[in-house]
Amino acid sequence: MNEKKQNELSTAEAFLELYNSKNSTSYSIVKHDDTPDFQCKDQESNKLNLEITLSQDREKDIQAALGRSNSRNFEKLKRHIEDVKAGKANPLEGVSCSHGSVLEMMVKCIEPKLKKDYGSNVALVIRHVSGIFWKWHLIEDQIKERLDLSRNTFAKGIWIISNSLDEIYRLI
Repeated sequence: MNEKKQNELSTAEAFLELYNSKNSTSYSIVKHDDTPDFQCKDQESNKLNLEITLSQDREKDIQAALGRSNSRNFEKLKRHIEDVKAGKANPLEGVSCSHGSVLEMMVKCIEPKLKKDYGSNVALVIRHVSGIFWKWHLIEDQIKERLDLSRNTFAKGIWIISNSLDEIYRLI
């Protein structure tokens, strides 16, 4: 199984565990496919399909989380702090803000997904690659305002799952 499929699988498994606990359901994966990524059923044969994607606070965060970029490594952070102390760098350079970069990146992640039809009983599950699980309720309205939800085919919702796979939030 390639890395993309492994990430999708671990995200789907964690999401289902949290979703089932939150909703007193018993969905499990029946098939790992491609559009949507997962077909799931519960004990009563109710269907739940999952489309998995990744979101990030800033460009290159996903690559950094996968070990393909040094944009978030400790050495780079140390150099940045030294440059700030020397007056050579902006202290806010590279900082994430929920009402700025995070909001924009989440909209950028969801928009293309809304343009496709993944079928029925589908939930969009967004694994947010960040060290912080933002207070999504604080920017939920701004995200919704920037999206064309008239074409939303995600009848089972648009969900965000933390990168640590231990918290979910229903955005829409």
